[in-house]
Amino acid sequence: MDEKKIKILLIEDNSADVRLIQEMLTEEVDSPFTLECAGSLAEGLEQLGKTDFDVVLSDLGLPDSSGLETFFKIDAQAPRVPIVVLSGMNDESLAVNAVQHGAQDYMVKGSVDSDSLRRSLRYAIERKQIQEALRIKDRVIESSINPIAIADLQGKLTYVNHFFLKLWKYESVEGVAGRSIDEFWHRSAEALWIMERVLSYGSWRGQIRGRSKDDAELDLQLSAFIVKEKNGHGEPLCVVFSFVDITELTRLRRRLKTEQSFAGIVGYDAKMLELFDTIRQVAEVDVPVLIQGESGTGKELVAIAIHNEGSLAGKPFVPVHCGALPEEVLESELFGHVKGAFNGAVRNKKGRLELANGGTIFLDEIGDLPGAMQVKLLRVLQEGTFQRVGGEETIKVDVRVISATNKNLAEEVTAGRFSDDLFYRLCVVPIHLPPLRGRRNDIPLLADHFRKKALTQMGRDDIVLSVKAIDIMMEYDWPGNVRELENALQYAMVRCRGNLLLPEHFPPNILKATMPIQPSPIEKRESKLDTETVQHTLEETDDGKLEAVYGPGVSRAGPYRFIRDGGRPDEIGAQ
Repeated sequence: MDEKKIKILLIEDNSADVRLIQEMLTEEVDSPFTLECAGSLAEGLEQLGKTDFDVVLSDLGLPDSSGLETFFKIDAQAPRVPIVVLSGMNDESLAVNAVQHGAQDYMVKGSVDSDSLRRSLRYAIERKQIQEALRIKDRVIESSINPIAIADLQGKLTYVNHFFLKLWKYESVEGVAGRSIDEFWHRSAEALWIMERVLSYGSWRGQIRGRSKDDAELDLQLSAFIVKEKNGHGEPLCVVFSFVDITELTRLRRRLKTEQSFAGIVGYDAKMLELFDTIRQVAEVDVPVLIQGESGTGKELVAIAIHNEGSLAGKPFVPVHCGALPEEVLESELFGHVKGAFNGAVRNKKGRLELANGGTIFLDEIGDLPGAMQVKLLRVLQEGTFQRVGGEETIKVDVRVISATNKNLAEEVTAGRFSDDLFYRLCVVPIHLPPLRGRRNDIPLLADHFRKKALTQMGRDDIVLSVKAIDIMMEYDWPGNVRELENALQYAMVRCRGNLLLPEHFPPNILKATMPIQPSPIEKRESKLDTETVQHTLEETDDGKLEAVYGPGVSRAGPYRFIRDGGRPDEIGAQ
């Protein structure tokens, strides 16, 4: 690719000097310069008003202007354009005054060669860019009390203000300057992805999580934008990051959290409340998300929640199961095909990527994607384009990618079964779903949710879960996770002919795993209940059904004593 040429305006009335400058700058093959000429100040000002120039090279003695007045008028017309003076007067005082008032250089005719002139013009442009960046930096920082950082186009910090140092717990600029901006993120891949978006689109805004010097996590609102030369219309100079600290607000919201479900996902375990917060954060940020967790943990529910809670709600959400189809069929499903591409291709067909344009594509079981398909998907993520199977037309799409897997993709990369480039593209924000055995406190809540759902589907009267049934569910490890729990409850409710669901109604494999030895009648049952579960049951169950849940003779006093005494199993019975 050819280097962008430097556009110069030469304001000079002497034709011999014009020809000499043209020879120095533009006569050679592949010259990096283009030159336009004006023979008077008025003509030069007119051209500056019509065209964006990179630099002005001007004499100070013109037919309609002379001395520093010439410089002042050029600078007033185009204050963002660097000016190099090329004068016939070897006047040291004039040269000093010109430079002090903003000229980037003062050169004397007759003592200038091609190399020195070219070098002067390039340096003039670089110095003006630095001055413009500093001017904008000062304007932004002086008007803000938020943490501010400025980075070069490679992401290296060139400036941070006092509030940035205070937030990230640094004592001086020396500990920060020159470091990469991604070092201050909780997830460096997210920072690099955002930097890439800013460079591509000019700005970015959303919620992120940072990490301070003492390893504390910071919840932050970020606005990032590019500063360009020539009053926003030229080449990028630097990237400005402005942060708002919302850490305490987020923590307060977590402490006050009372919700038991979010976006169709049920749970009030601490791990789930953290998950709800993460969904809220990433829903507002158009970054690729990788959801990892065992089968049956609800990965698609999380993907749908991320889609529906953000700005893409109402746009297409298109799922693709990458492990359920042969490679040839999967390629056609993802990219589509043209008529005649293969046997059975009787018409053009849009692929899932094209159908998801403007919305979200959910790549389920991405760990099972064949190697050749990994290469093709990576190209789509990098370029945003693809061709249908058998077609030549390049199709451009703008989709958010959420993927999921029950495999450890990092281990798959190490083993050589999954592309490391694709992994880092997909895993900008990783989300791990805990197995059901890792959040047992949610089992009674989930069971009640599925009980109500099954009653509606079956058209049955109320069925109550007995304490022993809940104990069975709390004891079992649920290798199939939430999906297995829902299926087991549906099975038990089909078998239950009365209004009290008992352990014997569950599938045999669950009974075998949880009740290998039947306790004698005189042995006290060691309850698996906790005080939160009992409290929830009291709130949901009227007096007439307490005996069905807790046994004969139980009034509301027994469960309340259980809560008061910290969950002693002998306190819940009748007194």
